[in-house]
Amino acid sequence: MKSVVLAITLILSTGIYAQNEFENTNVFVRVYDLEGKKVGRGKIYSITETSLQLYRKEVFFEIPVSNIGSIRTKRSAGNNILVGAATGATSMAVLGAATADPNATFFAYSVGEGAGAGALLGATLGAGIGGITVLFKNSKSYEISGDKVKWKAFKEMILPDK
Repeated sequence: MKSVVLAITLILSTGIYAQNEFENTNVFVRVYDLEGKKVGRGKIYSITETSLQLYRKEVFFEIPVSNIGSIRTKRSAGNNILVGAATGATSMAVLGAATADPNATFFAYSVGEGAGAGALLGATLGAGIGGITVLFKNSKSYEISGDKVKWKAFKEMILPDK
């Protein structure tokens, strides 16, 4: 009985410790240096007094505050357009291939022709819809310029309860 209680205590205390270990906010940001060159992008893993820790594709990296010129939230407009084009191309290619009828009297086309035409039409429409969604994106830009005061304000905006 003692070993069961000990095991449960250890399992529960590990979870409590893990919750205090990091501040994963799940906010995607793009970080630019003092000259405006992109130096990193990914989701915020942790914000400390001296650095920003990001992760992307299971790779973690740290950027010192003194090197941060600005931070922009969310992904770029090109991402919306690309995702829209890929989604539209895929769905319309499948639809075009599924409706192919090479023996039709009026509008006969093969599976490959249907898929190709559907992909072309779908990519165009999807890219247009992706471009429209950029208008409603509501991304924010924060000027840091290596300043600790601006960094503290940014930290409080992203992590208001910390």
